[in-house]
Amino acid sequence: MTNGAEHTAFLRKRWAIFGVISLYFFLITAATFSSLGVVLPFMIEELGWSRLEAGTGFSLLALMVGIAAPVPAYLLRRIGPKATYLIGGMLVILGTVLLATTQSLIQYYIGASILGFGYGMCASVPAIYLITTWFPERQAFVIGTYMTIGAAGGIAAPFMVTTAIGTLGGWPAHWWMLAGAMAFLSVLVLLIIRPAPVEIPAGIRKLTEALRDVGDDDRVHRSRRDWTVRGVMRTPQYYIIVFSLTLILLCSVTMNTWAFTHMMALGVSTTMAATVLSTQAVVNALSRIVGGSLANHVDPKWLLVSALLSYVMGMVALSFADNPVALWLFALGDGYGFGMCYFATTMLLVNYYGSKVNPEILGGMNFITTLAMIGPALAGMISDSIGGFVWVFRGCAVLLLVFSIIVIAMRPPKDAEDNPEPDVAPA
Repeated sequence: MTNGAEHTAFLRKRWAIFGVISLYFFLITAATFSSLGVVLPFMIEELGWSRLEAGTGFSLLALMVGIAAPVPAYLLRRIGPKATYLIGGMLVILGTVLLATTQSLIQYYIGASILGFGYGMCASVPAIYLITTWFPERQAFVIGTYMTIGAAGGIAAPFMVTTAIGTLGGWPAHWWMLAGAMAFLSVLVLLIIRPAPVEIPAGIRKLTEALRDVGDDDRVHRSRRDWTVRGVMRTPQYYIIVFSLTLILLCSVTMNTWAFTHMMALGVSTTMAATVLSTQAVVNALSRIVGGSLANHVDPKWLLVSALLSYVMGMVALSFADNPVALWLFALGDGYGFGMCYFATTMLLVNYYGSKVNPEILGGMNFITTLAMIGPALAGMISDSIGGFVWVFRGCAVLLLVFSIIVIAMRPPKDAEDNPEPDVAPA
């Protein structure tokens, strides 16, 4: 094969892989956090659950996403990305089927748990691994685009739920529809997903090396060598980045569980609430591709700071969400805050520590974010005690404001080449 033909084949394969993993992320986003919060009020009404009981299921979903996080890093090294995606997809299908047929709390909890474990298996960890190996010369832009497409699942989810309830026979039809779509995508995974070749085309390799040596802009810190997992875990910057995402995720899963219920309690119509949540998801999606465009010129640390402060505004606005101004401020602040935080924390890890060990350090981050799972159940308990969610969302704002100061003070970690022990990533 000539060099030109080899280059063309490489490009064709990597964009096909990118399309499949992006659709996967779109669907599992729609099937999990974005769907369940909208479906819950209807399930509560039909099945007679309390808010605490229903919120516990959402907490289990978040818990299992975190518990599953180290698993794909292990499987990627041993059975490859294709098998990792297929195992995760089968779990997502099983979880949605259990939710579609649920008549008891136990089945609801099992279904939500399996769905969460499946999400953790086939979300960002295997995808970022594939992107950083197939797209080494344009990581920021492709990661941002991938996250944008995935976040679009949150845009579609509220209307998917209301359509299923209104025209397809109720909330179980929504879960059946998602199960069928995931089965179709799993077939595409079987046909298309594969690891990147050891030798990439010469032109792409030279461009990658040039960007790594000098960067696109001196204002953006990039490690010149890949770290080991042990070296990463010794740096405080890793934990600052991880807990930034953990706090925003705690606020986000709480918001996704109870924002719809909160808005209806304040007199917001079902249609308006769904529209605001979808707008929030649109801003969430767009912020990720904006981040991908900016990350070569603005250090992701400052993108993360902007995300935390934006989410503060969103949480405060949501607590007052009984008027149009507050509703739209919530949609803008929350959407930008979560989307940009999700992107910026990933890019900070890639820039600070290199790409070779990103399955392990991303898996570790997602595992630690398991702490966020307490949010929905705790918020449900507080709401049952004080009669609403106003102070839940204001408390989230205070936590994020305090942590944004810590991120502002953060400096890049000491580069791997300066470590007493050489940090050479495993082959």
